[in-house]
Amino acid sequence: MPKRKKQDEQEEIRGAAPQMSGDTAAAPRADRDAVARRAYELYLARGGGEGSDMDDWLRAEQELSKDRGTGGTS
Repeated sequence: MPKRKKQDEQEEIRGAAPQMSGDTAAAPRADRDAVARRAYELYLARGGGEGSDMDDWLRAEQELSKDRGTGGTS
């Protein structure tokens, strides 16, 4: 399987952002982009591979909301 260019992978990640994960769909575009970037970093950090994209996305959301002081406390 040929390696894809990094830009192609990033575009795929942006296009594959899970829109059904509640608050993410309502978030401003910049927030979704930040989550997508962080999820991609997590993907790379674990060596790539398929099957954990939703885990990466949810972890990225959690990390970024914690950074903003909105760690999900009600």
